[in-house]
Amino acid sequence: MPMSDVRPGRLQVLSDTECWDLLRTHTVGRIAWSGVEGVCVVPVNFAVDDGDVVLRTTPYSLMARDCVNREVGFEVDVLDQEAHLGWSVLVRGRCERQERPSVGPHPWVTGSRVLGLRITPRSVTGRRIVSSAGAGS
Repeated sequence: MPMSDVRPGRLQVLSDTECWDLLRTHTVGRIAWSGVEGVCVVPVNFAVDDGDVVLRTTPYSLMARDCVNREVGFEVDVLDQEAHLGWSVLVRGRCERQERPSVGPHPWVTGSRVLGLRITPRSVTGRRIVSSAGAGS
């Protein structure tokens, strides 16, 4: 579809339930924090467990040093650049250490990912860009 044929979409706010349903359909997101090296955003694989976001890392990683017992952001999104459609969910909350996590994602990379991190949400927000085709202009 040529870019000139794509109509701007409209934003739709997602409910908490819709946000969690979308999070459960994916396994990769980004964790963001402000730490000793400034603002960092790192892609990670994750799982949803009992209303929390859980992930694993190495005990000596920058993420482990900077995120534990601090506020972080966690985001997952899906975008269709050609159709100009998509969604985004943002979880804001406190990140806690989980020694020997019993749940969590299976790490995608090699190395000892034995430290579990659990993000307990303070807020969950989401937006979807929906087509404006057929909507009144």
